[in-house]
Amino acid sequence: MARMTILFRALALLLIASASTAMAQGPRQLDLPSLESAIQAGELGKIAALAIEQGGETVYRQRFDGKPQGDPVDIKSAGKSITALAVGMAIEDGALPGRDVAVWPFLGSPRGEPFDSITVGDLLAMSSALDCNDWDSGSPGQEERMYRTRVWRRFALELPGRSFERGKSGYGPFSYCTAGVFLLGRVVEKATGERFDHYVQRRLFDPLGVDGVEWRTSRSGEIQSGGQLTIADNALLKIGRLVLDRGRWNGEQLIDGAWIESMLTPHHQLGEHVYYGDLWWATPLRAGDGFVEAWMMKGNGGNIVAIVPSYDAVLVVQTRNYNKADSDRHAFTALWSMLATLEPVSQALTAR
Repeated sequence: MARMTILFRALALLLIASASTAMAQGPRQLDLPSLESAIQAGELGKIAALAIEQGGETVYRQRFDGKPQGDPVDIKSAGKSITALAVGMAIEDGALPGRDVAVWPFLGSPRGEPFDSITVGDLLAMSSALDCNDWDSGSPGQEERMYRTRVWRRFALELPGRSFERGKSGYGPFSYCTAGVFLLGRVVEKATGERFDHYVQRRLFDPLGVDGVEWRTSRSGEIQSGGQLTIADNALLKIGRLVLDRGRWNGEQLIDGAWIESMLTPHHQLGEHVYYGDLWWATPLRAGDGFVEAWMMKGNGGNIVAIVPSYDAVLVVQTRNYNKADSDRHAFTALWSMLATLEPVSQALTAR
């Protein structure tokens, strides 16, 4: 996270200069009553729940869809970030040798290049040689094609390769690929000897006191480790706090802090102020007259869990604005507005 702080300080200067444009065309920063009124009036689409945690304490939690507090919501691809945590735990447990290990030996017989050189790190960073791009409906690996099949594993393992060359960073070009993250779940299963959801429940959710999580499955019963996870807002606050505290929970080191640091190191720049690490996004959030660093679990519809180190805070937005063009704008309006209710805690991380 310290490496990202320098980066975000530089970005903040650029973002302040363009703040008036962003406010006119992008998200808004509202006071909390105005935000709640806008949500209740339907101005921000179907936002289901908001929650804020700061310093380990829940300071705000509100439901907007008429369902009980804590009723789970499908957070879509935001669930991919949990798979990154699962990979880190499997490495810490000694089940996986590391991020540079080839995945094909865990998945089946050798297939030749470029497939045999695909590593765990490639799939985490969305930069493998699989011809798979969810943002292109014509891609052979586009996720909707996978969902139409009965056995997702077979679909993913039979994907064609693409032209691939590693850059100076050690990674190839970015290509958003849910099928690749699904394969990561199969790697974790093979390495640990446990079904993916059982391993995550035992190793992560049970220590956090999280239950009632629902994973989407294929028609053959495979767990979708590539997202489409239905989970409660308070569970997401706990996951965000775990990451913000570098893998510690109630005095116990659940995940190696070095893995958290590596996971939140950017591998790709996807936009002017958008970065991607290991299945986690980095995008600054507006705070007062400037912007601050934030790492995010992020999914379709504007489902976001944002950890904000300089505020020692976790922000959760759960929505059902699926496949809506304005979903991110509405989610960031909620994030900016929630962050405006907090005071920064600049020494929060250095004290841990």
